[in-house]
Amino acid sequence: MKKITAVLAAGALLLGLSACSSNGGGAPSASDDDYSVGVTFSDLSNPVWAELVQEAQSYGSEEGLAVNYVDAKSDASTQVTQIENFIQQGVDAIIICAVDAASLVDVTQRAQDAGIKVVGYTQVLDNYDAQYLVDAYNTGYANGEAAAKWINENYGHESVVEWGLMDLPTFPEIIDRANGIKDAIAELAPNAELVATNSALTAEEGVTNAENFLQANPDLKVIATIGGGGAQGGNEGVKASGITDYDAFGLFGIDATEIEIQNILNGDPQKASISLGGGKAHGRTLVDITADLLAGETVEKDQYMPITVIDQSNAQEYYDEVFGG
Repeated sequence: MKKITAVLAAGALLLGLSACSSNGGGAPSASDDDYSVGVTFSDLSNPVWAELVQEAQSYGSEEGLAVNYVDAKSDASTQVTQIENFIQQGVDAIIICAVDAASLVDVTQRAQDAGIKVVGYTQVLDNYDAQYLVDAYNTGYANGEAAAKWINENYGHESVVEWGLMDLPTFPEIIDRANGIKDAIAELAPNAELVATNSALTAEEGVTNAENFLQANPDLKVIATIGGGGAQGGNEGVKASGITDYDAFGLFGIDATEIEIQNILNGDPQKASISLGGGKAHGRTLVDITADLLAGETVEKDQYMPITVIDQSNAQEYYDEVFGG
């Protein structure tokens, strides 16, 4: 694997995505590439995944892979059709971020039967050649641990500290991530009480949730989120709700997007995020895994993303290393 030293801003990448057809994916010409790779994502409104597919295309072309992406827009049947289309097109490999892994058992088997390499991303598949996964529970636990530490440092003397959770119960792995958050806070900050929960994948949902959480629970002091979209939007939602003392409110995310790190550095409500490597790094890793499979090399079947807490103590160093170059 090649070391990642820079990551593109998710906002700019989303603008780039809007210029591409959701069915065409803005794929580069395959004339100079050795292999064709189809990528299907559950929902490219997630800024990390939007960043990933852009990097997978550009880096893939350097490695001899023509990458074409499609967006299932959270529809499982659409994703099945997309994979069937990739099989019909005769691609060499398919990278899948599943909407519903159970719905893909038959179609992924057909892909493998056709000699196509299947690579899973974030969601566990039944039929695959390699997967790049999140250690879901421990990622959530690291988020909750950071939140609990902040609660104890700022409100440890209070009998009850209200907090809210932005989860995403659609995916089993994200349920595990949310459970890790809840367990860590319950174990390490026993005076914290969960008073609000709602799902969030996108920044828009994060804004709405934060505003609704605070309207219903004006004494809320903490929000933890299962992803960068909810964290980015949640940060803005907290500010829009009229809270001005950002030192007194803590928001904790996962993904460590560029916007999240900027929020931490700016002294915003967001206090920490969990880095899993970032969208650009994931794009390169998936390309490397796929290229190795296609070259007939031995590839570890289940690979996991790193877990690193980014807070005020290391946010500048992380920003400079990942986003600055």
